Amino acid sequence: MTAVRPAELIAVTNIGDEHQSPSFEKCIKCTVCTVYCPVAKANPEYPGPKQCGPDGERLRLKSPEFFDDVLKLCTNCKRCETACPSGVRIGDIIAVARREHGRKSLSLTTARDYVLSHTDLFGSLATPFAPVINKLTEQSVVKKVMHHTIQVHDHKSLPKYSHGTFRAWYKKHVPDQSKYRRQVSYFHGCYVNYNDHSVGQNFIRVMNAMNIGVQLLEREKCCGVPLIANGFHSKAQKNAKLNVEHLEKA
Repeated sequence: MTAVRPAELIAVTNIGDEHQSPSFEKCIKCTVCTVYCPVAKANPEYPGPKQCGPDGERLRLKSPEFFDDVLKLCTNCKRCETACPSGVRIGDIIAVARREHGRKSLSLTTARDYVLSHTDLFGSLATPFAPVINKLTEQSVVKKVMHHTIQVHDHKSLPKYSHGTFRAWYKKHVPDQSKYRRQVSYFHGCYVNYNDHSVGQNFIRVMNAMNIGVQLLEREKCCGVPLIANGFHSKAQKNAKLNVEHLEKA
């Protein structure tokens, strides 16, 4: 059984590589990245990927003083890179700039960033108590407290946790997959594992209906997107290397 090495897992191991080509030079200033950016649409304070990425990088190369804290609003969703006709790695440019120049002083918001980005750690702690945590975080009083302390807007709802993990469900409920002629390795990710098992369950049903067995990786960690978005690059690199290692073994 052969597993494909996802480009995003490999790319994250090279973020910040000093030998990386300055892809911002390929930017043609078409601004299509900003058109596709969900943050620029929702938050007028964020000038968009073009200005924060290629345009800003030219200035930051002259002086770190040109670093702007609005870069922290980027969620590293990579839509800008998908939309870019020139193949500029805009999300990576912004992520590297945040790592090189961003300031991480201790505060309630940095604690928030740590909690929300370390999905494996806090997901494993939360899933056993999912009903209680879900009920608690939907209370208006709790939302207002989070709004005024850690700046999670009280109009927003945090993702709900599932009771238990998808991996535990798979081991307990999924019938023997080796009976199927073809096999696929499934990198389910954090959201399926901790938040919504139905996505993974439906995937297995569809694959089995096509006479394809579904095998989980022996081990997997968070893909690293939330870690990179919040500036925890070293942890993201460790996760990526572990994931690639187990994808190659699959």
